[in-house]
Amino acid sequence: MAMASILAGLKPVIRELAAGETLFASGDATRGFFLVRRGQIRLARFSASGCETLLFVAGPGERFAEASLFVETYHCDARAVAESSVACFPKSAALALLEGDATARLELTADLARQVMELRSALTLRDVRSARERVLGYLVARTGVDGRTIAIGGPLKDIAAMIGLAPEVLYRTLAQLESERIIRRGNGIIELT
Repeated sequence: MAMASILAGLKPVIRELAAGETLFASGDATRGFFLVRRGQIRLARFSASGCETLLFVAGPGERFAEASLFVETYHCDARAVAESSVACFPKSAALALLEGDATARLELTADLARQVMELRSALTLRDVRSARERVLGYLVARTGVDGRTIAIGGPLKDIAAMIGLAPEVLYRTLAQLESERIIRRGNGIIELT
């Protein structure tokens, strides 16, 4: 990610997690932000009634919980989807780095702005009534360099949650798009045809 070279100067604490293990819970005191080294970390919030809202699934090389540098407690739960390894960049050291390094501040600001744009795009998709158009919008927004291939790094139910569809609706929509030869599904990928 953008700050990898700058963060190389920070000494992270490495944490190994079993599948299903909680890294932090909503309300826990913040201790820093994280980088996934291996595995996947699922960030979600739960309403008072227990309804889950999936915020993000971080995979290898992805950072998360950067906002924790500026608040006292975490605002969501972070749980390992699979056996995972994460690097924790301590809050005090990261803030000291940001205070003294304008380049680090700019890179963090740019990365957080990119995340805000992605979240706004996801929120816009949730307003699309048609499941078909919502799924196609998601796929088009996630294409790789070739403009056709989407890497699927986790369970499809997480994609369904991110775009506000029931998993069954997503599965049916993907099957329909595949039968119409609009997409082709492979091992860990979906390709627009």
